[in-house]
Amino acid sequence: MIFDSITTTGIGLIAALSKLTGSEIKDGKLIFPETFGKGYMKFFDLGPHIKLMINQSELNEAMILRKKGAEAGRNEVIFSFRNVFPGADPRSLPAVQVSSSDIDVEISIPARTKINTIMIIVHADLLKDLINKGTEHLLLQNIISGNQPYLYDEIISPEIQAIAAKIIEVNENSPLADFYLKLKAGEMIYLFFIELLKRQNKAAYPLNVSDVKTMYLIRDKVVSDLSIPPDLTQLTKLSNMSESKLNRVFRQIFGNSIYNYYQNLRVNEAAYLIKEEKLSVSEAGYRLGFTNLSHFTRIFERHLGLKPKKYAQHHCTIR
Repeated sequence: MIFDSITTTGIGLIAALSKLTGSEIKDGKLIFPETFGKGYMKFFDLGPHIKLMINQSELNEAMILRKKGAEAGRNEVIFSFRNVFPGADPRSLPAVQVSSSDIDVEISIPARTKINTIMIIVHADLLKDLINKGTEHLLLQNIISGNQPYLYDEIISPEIQAIAAKIIEVNENSPLADFYLKLKAGEMIYLFFIELLKRQNKAAYPLNVSDVKTMYLIRDKVVSDLSIPPDLTQLTKLSNMSESKLNRVFRQIFGNSIYNYYQNLRVNEAAYLIKEEKLSVSEAGYRLGFTNLSHFTRIFERHLGLKPKKYAQHHCTIR
């Protein structure tokens, strides 16, 4: 199913989905009918410059959600925190996608896949008021200036996931619920900015929808089998870009080189296998393509700060 919308954010999206599904919106909340899927979407208007939307749902049919960039001058910043709630598939990548409202976006939603998302829509003027005007980091300036379309994708921290858990537990009927949600939304944005500031302080190149779609295609190819290192020659052909452009745009969106991004996810998957599936260190390493256990130990410690055997002792019964 292809769903075209002028906006993929806020009450406009919920209203469009209400019309599509034939379901009524009550107090900003849309509950999906069984014929369409299950779960809900809830919209909160937290003031003139900040909105929040929670999406906990699962669709019966795959959907492609296409959003045309907003008109010039709207200058909204869209933070989409994905796979952030308790109970989400632990192997789903918790990440935040941040984009300007004027960039075209296409989102693929597979059938029978749990969606656990908090979307925060903030006007750039509010961010300008909140952020120290002396901040010189070029990526941050690019976000609050609204001078060119942008999109950044960042793996999120457990601290952000903990805040998300508090957001979905809020008592919506409390007279201070909106105040609480506004504070928590600001905290999530703050923690994302802390991670963004760790990236190289360099100017961003303008993006178009084709570049964005290609980079997510490359990302999906890289993570499809974490036991196989990325083949840059193959990825270059797949992207139909030069090797230099491929590397530059991937690093701009995901904040890392293709190989380092792959290596980070590879180690996270190894940690999952050790912690959740109770594999031994050697079994986890071999499953992810590490033929040298010493090399696996060095890479694991570099990314997670612990040797894998120490990690296993912290999280599992010693085998």
